[in-house]
Amino acid sequence: MTDPLTAVTPVAGANGPTGSIYDIGYRRYEGTRLGRGHAIRSLFFHSLRSSFGLGRGGRAKIAPIILGILALLPAVAIVAALTLFAQFGGGTEFSDQVPIRYDTYAGTISTIVVLFCAAQAPELFGRDQRFGVLALYFARALRRSDYALARIAGFIAALLILELVPQIILFLGRVLLTTDIPKAIGDDLESVAPVLAQSALAAGLFGGVSMVVSAFTPRRAYAVAGIIALFTIPNVVAGIVVGLGSSTIGTWLTLISPTSILDGTNAFLFDTRLDSDFFFVDLPGIAFVAAAGVGIVGSIAIAVRRFARIAT
Repeated sequence: MTDPLTAVTPVAGANGPTGSIYDIGYRRYEGTRLGRGHAIRSLFFHSLRSSFGLGRGGRAKIAPIILGILALLPAVAIVAALTLFAQFGGGTEFSDQVPIRYDTYAGTISTIVVLFCAAQAPELFGRDQRFGVLALYFARALRRSDYALARIAGFIAALLILELVPQIILFLGRVLLTTDIPKAIGDDLESVAPVLAQSALAAGLFGGVSMVVSAFTPRRAYAVAGIIALFTIPNVVAGIVVGLGSSTIGTWLTLISPTSILDGTNAFLFDTRLDSDFFFVDLPGIAFVAAAGVGIVGSIAIAVRRFARIAT
């Protein structure tokens, strides 16, 4: 049998030394091919991990760690305060009066979530375009739509974790620091469904819009600026329009502002009132939910369309 590294064909140059061609034993892959489903799952979990800087260098972990801690701080502070007041027998009364509750937490950390989107979304879509590796993703079982959907789903899952973990800490703190735990669980369970729904809407809308912006530019700086602008400018313009007395235009601008939409869905789900100074018209709560749904579906569709046509 021929040694794979044995010269099999001598080749002599015209006036140079003799060279050789080696048989190094290249063969076709004969193992199990895991297929499209495995590729999608792998990309989803890779996107989820990358959103928090896991599996990357130390510098990539700085922003998600700092922003994650900032998102947790209000919940930790409230639980610490509840612990202190519980020692003096006033935990229950204090928990009912604190400004940070289930219905206010999403709004409290919304700026942090926007900054997380601006910092991390360009890393998922922008890096692959910048380093020209999209062709490698599309070369095998993974379709272009699979790539876009897996990336978006992974990032939305990361935002869902960012939204829900503080609420879980708040729930555990409120329940475990009371004298009647079963009653506390029963009282707080009614907030679970609104918390889950609001967190899902916030993660879907923030994540979808951020990924669309990132999909259209490989340049990180442009993507960051675009994401922040898209989340802030509509609110500013709506406020100016309201000040000028044009309520009709202001209403439509309210319904295209992601942060305003989520304020509306939060009020609808928790049955609270909107800030009358800004929400100058009594839009039905379901209008904000519908706007959030359209925003989520529309942004995902745009991102999928973008990668269906992008050159590799």
